[in-house]
Formats: sequence, C-alpha cells, structure tokens
Amino acid sequence: MHASIIQSLRNNIRGPVLCPGDADYDKTRALHNGMIDKRPAAIARCTGVADVRYCVNAARENDLLVAVRGGGHGVAGNASCDGGLMIDLSLMRGVRVDAGQRIAWVSGGATLGDIDHETQPFGLVAPAGVVSETGIAGLALGGGFGWVRGKYGMTVDNILSVDIVTADGELRHANKAENPDLFWAVRGGGGNFGIVTTFEFRLHPLGPIVMHCAPVYAGNQARDILRGWREFMQTAPDEFTTEFFFWTIPEHDTFPPDLRGADVVIPAGVYAGPADEGERYVQPLRELATPLVDLSAPRPFTAVQQMFDVYLPKGELLNYWKSLYLDRMTDEVFDALITVFNERPAKRTPFVLHDLRGASARVDADATAFGSRAMPYLMEFNSSWTDPGDTDANIAWTRRVWNDMAARFSSGHGGYLNMTCYNEYGEGLVKETYGVNYRRLREVKREYDPGNLFRLNANILPA
Repeated sequence: MHASIIQSLRNNIRGPVLCPGDADYDKTRALHNGMIDKRPAAIARCTGVADVRYCVNAARENDLLVAVRGGGHGVAGNASCDGGLMIDLSLMRGVRVDAGQRIAWVSGGATLGDIDHETQPFGLVAPAGVVSETGIAGLALGGGFGWVRGKYGMTVDNILSVDIVTADGELRHANKAENPDLFWAVRGGGGNFGIVTTFEFRLHPLGPIVMHCAPVYAGNQARDILRGWREFMQTAPDEFTTEFFFWTIPEHDTFPPDLRGADVVIPAGVYAGPADEGERYVQPLRELATPLVDLSAPRPFTAVQQMFDVYLPKGELLNYWKSLYLDRMTDEVFDALITVFNERPAKRTPFVLHDLRGASARVDADATAFGSRAMPYLMEFNSSWTDPGDTDANIAWTRRVWNDMAARFSSGHGGYLNMTCYNEYGEGLVKETYGVNYRRLREVKREYDPGNLFRLNANILPA
C-alpha cells in the first residue's frame, strides 16, 4: 500500500491507523483463531460512520484488498488480510436500549457480552450466540444460533433494520420498507453487501435468571444418553433450546482434578421461561444415568453466555471447524458420531450437536437470505489444538470426517457458514448453502457491490 494512501487515512479519520512496527499493531491484527497470522498493510480503527465511509471510498478508489473486523471471532479468519486494509470496528461498541419498545440499537463492533450487559438488567434479550466475546456483526449477518432460538428464533430473524455503508461509500438505511432488497440480503448473506455500522434488534423477555441444564455424563455412556436426549426432545416446547456436547474435560480448575481429561457427553440446554418451571421440566435429562457431575442450576443468563469464554482463549488455540446439517438422528448416526468423538485427535473444544426445532425452524426459506430451515440437526466438528506441528493432520482428519458424514447422513443445504472453514470449497459450498436464494443474492450483490469489494467472506459473486 502506497504511503500516500496511509497518510490520507491518518489525515481523514478520527481513529488511529496502525501499520507494521506501530505500537498495538500486532495486538490489533490478532484474531481469535491462533491459526490465522495475517499482516494488513494498514489497520484503520474506526470510531464512527464517517471513518467507515472514508475507508471504504479509499479502498475502492485505490483497489485495496479489504477485510472487515468486528469481534475478530470468525473461525475462517476473514477479519484480516495480508497486504490490504483492515477496517476495524472494535472501537464502535455502543448499545442503546428502549426497554418499553423492546428495541436495541447496537454498533457494528459490539460483542454479545456488550449487548447482554445492557439488555439483561431490563430482563430482555437479543437472540444471539453462545460465547460472549463473539462480535455481533459477523454472527448476525451470517445467521446466529443461540440459547433462545427455539422460543425467539435466530439472530437474523430479530433484525429490524440496519445502517450499512455499501461499496460506493454511501450510508444506507435498510428495513422492510426502505431498501428492502438489501435488508433481505444482509439477513443471512454475511458481509457481502457492505459494512453494518448499526443494527436495530427486536428484544424479548428473558431472565435475568434462567434454568441452565448441564448434566455431565461419562463418554462411554454416550449412546444411551443420546437416545434419552432424542426421546426427550420429541415433545420439547419452544421454551427449551438444547445442544448436545461431546467433550474432553480440560485441565482447568472449573472441574475436580479427577475428572480432568475424561471424555464426557452433556445434554445441555436453556429454558426460556420461569427458572423454577424450567428446573422441573429438565429434570429427566439429569436422570438419564448417574452424572459424573451436574452443572445444572438456575443462574444469570449472562453467566450462561460467558461459560465458554474461558475455554476459548484468544489466540491460544489453532482452530479448524466445520459444520454440517444432518437430516436424521438414528442409531446409525449416533454410532458414527460416537466413533468420530472417540477418534478425534484434537480435543480442546467440544463437538456440538444442535437440535434445531422451534421458532427458528418455522421461518420460510425465502423470508431471509439465510435460506432453508428444513434440516432438523446441525453438527459442529470443532477441531482445536495448540502445536502448529499438528495442523496438517488435524485439518486432514476434520475434512475427511466432514466429507464422510455428509455423504452418509446429509441431504444437502451446505453448512452453517459462521462455523465453517469453508474457503477450500469455493463457490460450491456457498451456492449449496443458500440454495434457491443464491440467484437473488447475486442480483443484490451486483446492485450494491458490483466490483466485489467485500469479498473476504463466504463470497457471493455479483450476477
């Protein structure tokens, strides 16, 4: 990048512009996934819309490679780039709540923890993810599965409007009445259409105390626990959202020393209703066998949201994650999952099975760009390790498992792109994921980003 471009950025935006060798450059360019080590030519730390607009115009006019960073949590690592411009929103973290109208306005660099901090004192929630340090922008634009999806839907289902800087540098407001094509596209189409500087979210009543279900069973009981979980969920109400964890307990003082290193399974969930009612409801899941330890308890929703943070330390883990929609949950699938669980070489992060019933499954495929909600289950193959020497073997293993499971137990619909290292599959996986919406997404891309300025993402090519 020419020095004159960097100087122009420094002269015209209020936030700092960092280059290699500057203080805080390495700290700022670092992402959550320790496998990603990219070096932008410049990092523009925006403080507001004017900064974002100037950066977008500079990038377009000078043909710069652009990466957009919100929380930096995306496993694919597209929040950074080599030799280009990182537009960093992490200083833009404001959240404003109208408790009476149950609406929140959230800046593009905010994290889930920022939102919970402002909404939970009112007993309100914006449906989001399950790790408080996640940036809201990447999560919301790509979907957003969380602990209240059964009752209130996905994050994309609760976006009321966005303010977005498109590739021409203009700030546009998009909702169902104004720029409706753009509003449709950003709800699931990722960062393909611009940089969202403000989200308007619908809020819902929740908490502050919720019932969290988390009995921890021995891994050698996985088949029986899976069967019990499957049967329990057949009649589950929308209030109960569940995820089934396959995990090796880490060497961490959260757990008793004699349990550390043990393979376990956890039929976890949150009840989006009165905590005492939820405690009675989930009791059968706590009695599927004798737990090694039972972490179930009524607790603040903010505490539930933060429970995984300690196990996902920024930059310490090398991550290669893939997700796959599964169209059934038979004993044959259970056997395959248990085999994968027992054979996985990287054990730092849980493999997670999501039951997708509830409100999030009842949204029509063309209502948002996210696409089909027909698949009943989602599996995350989350491989995480610490030794760079193990990288090639872990990536190869994860790809092999994903391909095998896809061939045997999935009828398509791609993967959940927020939880997938998808780059090696190119347009094919993106096209399959969006299905019938892909053609329309390409047309919207042509309208708002014909030059594909925003291409470091699950890229949708302009029609």
